[in-house]
Amino acid sequence: MKGRRKKVQHFFVYIIMLVMSGFLIMGGMRQLAMTYELKASINQKQKEKKALSTKKKELEKTKQNLTNPEYVEYIVRGKYLVTKEGEQVFKFPSKD
Repeated sequence: MKGRRKKVQHFFVYIIMLVMSGFLIMGGMRQLAMTYELKASINQKQKEKKALSTKKKELEKTKQNLTNPEYVEYIVRGKYLVTKEGEQVFKFPSKD
């Protein structure tokens, strides 16, 4: 009887250890998945930061150019066809 009781106790101990091992493995897998997602998110944010930094530099250059009266005149005359008094503007069709 004692031998059988010990076998049953050992069986339950093994089952409990197996279940606990399963929970630990599942927890580790979740942590690995979370780490992978966070690394992917960090990479994406770094790419966005780089793109925004480039755009910021372009906007700062444009801002600096807009303080130059000659550049402003060039844009206004070219894009909006504003003329000085007495000037005539001729617009030719493009080849495309």
